Amino acid sequence: MNIAFGFDIFFPETNGVMTATINLARNLVAQGHSVYFFVPRNRRYRDESLDGAIRIIHVPSIPSGIYPGVRLSNIHSSFVGNKLKEYRIDIVHETAPWLVCVALSRAAVRLGIPVIMTHHTLIDDPTYIQYGLKSRRLSLIGQRIVWKVLLNPCYRNARLITAPSKTTCADISKRVFPPREIEYISNGIDISRFLEEQPTEPLPEHIPAPYLDGCSTFVFVGRQGYEKSIHVLLQAMSKLKASHPEARLLLIGSGPAEIAMYRLANRLDLADSVFFTGAVPNKQLIGSHLLKRMAAFVTASLTENQPMTIIEALCSGCPVIVPDDPHMTSIVESEYGWIYESADVDKLAETMAYVLEHPQERNDKAANARAQLDRFDGRQVALQFEELYRQCLAR
Repeated sequence: MNIAFGFDIFFPETNGVMTATINLARNLVAQGHSVYFFVPRNRRYRDESLDGAIRIIHVPSIPSGIYPGVRLSNIHSSFVGNKLKEYRIDIVHETAPWLVCVALSRAAVRLGIPVIMTHHTLIDDPTYIQYGLKSRRLSLIGQRIVWKVLLNPCYRNARLITAPSKTTCADISKRVFPPREIEYISNGIDISRFLEEQPTEPLPEHIPAPYLDGCSTFVFVGRQGYEKSIHVLLQAMSKLKASHPEARLLLIGSGPAEIAMYRLANRLDLADSVFFTGAVPNKQLIGSHLLKRMAAFVTASLTENQPMTIIEALCSGCPVIVPDDPHMTSIVESEYGWIYESADVDKLAETMAYVLEHPQERNDKAANARAQLDRFDGRQVALQFEELYRQCLAR
């Protein structure tokens, strides 16, 4: 099959949607399929292929100013349709309900090409909407209409919708109109990267040595965006320091909230306890075994679907601390993590203190977490999608 994927954020930005989809595409190529990426054109990234095997088509676009990497494209452009015909695309797989993907699905429908949509991002959360409307009050209003004006018009072109969370599948089945078949398929990773007994990459040199002492360091990996609730982590660290002055927090990633969070850390007198690493290449993050060194991966985010960073932490043998949000608890059980009451800073601080005080339990959960590798094997995920593609083509 010739399979086209649509992206609305692509390199030089990175996120979990890209990580999951690139892994899927690589496995599809390994199974003998041809894969094409339709991405917004960006002069900061001009590569025409990925791995020498995945063709990249750069769709004309301009900056939007909404969110890093989100650009504006013409949904009526003939460029996309011509490329679908040129490469004889059999099926279109979209990853976001934004302009490149809308243009791709519209062109596919005109050409009789089936479209599958994966609901990766909880874009109807007010924190995401606020990036575009620049107002919390307006974002709450926008939440009530985002399905009607953005999501449903995009999903109407899809024959099938998938989501990597059963909770999300249940939610969108109530919202999507007209009704569509919805399938749960987990995100996948290349599990071979987590089987190396010795590091294959050096540790990031700019991280101070005390933060590499896994006995007392917690880690968060992800975009430094307001939707990630990093302020809750910092507030919990401030409380934790009173009883455990040795505790530290590594914040790995970059994004629009990075400066604000850095200032908050200083106001909370955490300059010697929290280190902002900026972006660290995923290859180095996994290959250096950095996550294995940490006491636990910790997050306060309530806007995740099935976070790739949580999956990578578990497969690295790093236990996790997550809020009791169903998207989190669907992949994190008590055998390999701790669950606290959402948005409760005191409960989060208490949980982090408990982890530091019970190192043997931490080690047991780490071993249990790493044993979950096969749950997220990208090869099996690719086989599931391959079957869905065949079903859509057969119809």
